[in-house]
Amino acid sequence: MAFLIQDLLEALDRRAPFASAAVWDAVGLQAGGLRRPIGRAAVVHEITSAAAGRIADGGYDLAVTYHPLLFRPLSAVRDRPGPEGRTLALLEAGVSVIAVHTNWDAAPGGCADALAAALGLELEADGRFAELETAGGECWLGRVGLFAGSAGRLAETVRAKLGCAPRRAGPGERLRGDAPAGRVAVLPGAGGSFMEEAAAAGADVYVTGDVSHHQARLGLDWGMAVIDAGHIPTERPGVRGLYDFTAGALAGEAAAVDYLSDPNDHPWEAV
Repeated sequence: MAFLIQDLLEALDRRAPFASAAVWDAVGLQAGGLRRPIGRAAVVHEITSAAAGRIADGGYDLAVTYHPLLFRPLSAVRDRPGPEGRTLALLEAGVSVIAVHTNWDAAPGGCADALAAALGLELEADGRFAELETAGGECWLGRVGLFAGSAGRLAETVRAKLGCAPRRAGPGERLRGDAPAGRVAVLPGAGGSFMEEAAAAGADVYVTGDVSHHQARLGLDWGMAVIDAGHIPTERPGVRGLYDFTAGALAGEAAAVDYLSDPNDHPWEAV
């Protein structure tokens, strides 16, 4: 019997319940039909224009994306730049779309845990922060753990493991190469708005992405060092885990699963 899109959706729901996503999030089946069989699936970080083209032209039945393709309500689906045009192209090619997001961030082994593991943190039993309102279940976006090394070593680990050029801010003694990093809070994606929560969790250093000037200043006020590794890089370990899960769910089925990385998924570059 063919493995259907509904079967994978249910497997994802058991692994990272969609009801545990933030109430403002857009997750689950976003385009297509539940009863369609999966012959070939693509797992992507985000359905960019380039990714949409590869998926539409690649003979895929399904795209599993971490960043939702459709986030804000659309009044039309037309051939134009942006989510409207990408959705139209995928539907015309017969591609369905499943999105996971904050439910995958918070799930055991999801983006938050994967980021902590990539940096080598020893997580604390109650080391969670940044709780979001959900329709059902818990959604804690952040993790706290110990880093067995210096602050300088932590910064180099961020650079090497996440493939980015991080920005650093904080008390000078916290950023010296030989100073212990201590307790480290991590939150994948855009975590600048959770600066106070990270400090309240007892973090000495906070690793996240998309930190604004004023948010970094708030981190200094709370006595933390801040490492801004970028939105996409902090999510990469978890998205790789999403691929591993999807491939495992389809193992033994007559279906292929590809991880479509995009070299331009991170729009910022150093100049």
